[in-house]
Amino acid sequence: MTSDPRPHAERSHDSLSGALPAGLPTAAAMHRRPLAGGEGLDLLVVPMESPAASASMTIDVDATAVTVILRDWLTAAADSRSAVVIPLYDCLVAWAPGRAAIGGPPDRLAALEIAVVEFATREAELREAERRAAVLLEAIDGDLATDESDDGRAREHGPALASRYREAVAIGRRLSLLASAVHAPPVHPPTLASQVGERLRDRTRLVERHELARERGELVERVAEASRQRALELSVARQQMGLEWAIVVLLVVQTAILVVDLLSRRGTP
Repeated sequence: MTSDPRPHAERSHDSLSGALPAGLPTAAAMHRRPLAGGEGLDLLVVPMESPAASASMTIDVDATAVTVILRDWLTAAADSRSAVVIPLYDCLVAWAPGRAAIGGPPDRLAALEIAVVEFATREAELREAERRAAVLLEAIDGDLATDESDDGRAREHGPALASRYREAVAIGRRLSLLASAVHAPPVHPPTLASQVGERLRDRTRLVERHELARERGELVERVAEASRQRALELSVARQQMGLEWAIVVLLVVQTAILVVDLLSRRGTP
C-alpha cells in the first residue's frame, strides 16, 4: 500500500494517533481539519489500490470491507440517517457531521480531501445557521404572547426583541453568503472533486436545507421586527397616556384653584 502522498512534516502535524478504526490498511491515517465556527472535522484517509491496477479479484472484497468499517465509524458518532457513503471512480467518500473518510488511489486523495473539506465547511456553516434559526423560532411564541396590558413587561421584552431581530438579520446575511456555494451550477468539464462535491450536496439535500433555513430566518426577522414595533408603539402609547393624565390632573388642580379664588373673592365685603 502507498502511504499518504503529502510531505511527512505535514502528516505528522495533524495526524491523530490511536484513533483509527480496526481493520483498515496500515497506511490509513487520521487528520483533524478545522472548519468554520470553531468546529473540526475528523478526516480518515485510506489509500487503496484501484481494481485496474490489481490482478487479484480480492480488491472488491477489500473495498466492501472498508466501506462497512467506514460506515460503522461514521454512525458511531452521528445518526445513521446522516451518514453518506459515495463510491466514485475506484474511490470512496464517506461523510457524517464532524467526520469524513476518503479512500482511493494515492494520486486522487488530495483532490478528494479538498472536495470533502470544502463541502464539510459549507455544511457546518449551514447547520449552524439552521440551529440558530431553530432557537429563534422557539422564541416566537413568547414574542407573540407579550402581555400588552403590562407596560413593565413590554419594556423588559424590548431589548430581547431587538437582540433576536439582529440575530435574524445575521443569519440571513450568513445564508446569503452561502447561497453562491450551495446553488453553484455543475462544473464543466466535470472533475473528480466537483463530482464529489455535487453528490455530497445532493445526498445531504443541501439546497433544500438552505432554502428552508432562509425561509425560517425571514419569518423570524419579520416576527421580531413586528413584535419590536408593537412593543415600541405600546411604550409610546403608555407614555402619551401618562402625559394626558398629567395634563388632566393639572387642569383639575388649576380649575380648583380658580374656583377657590372666585369663592374667596365673592365672600369678601
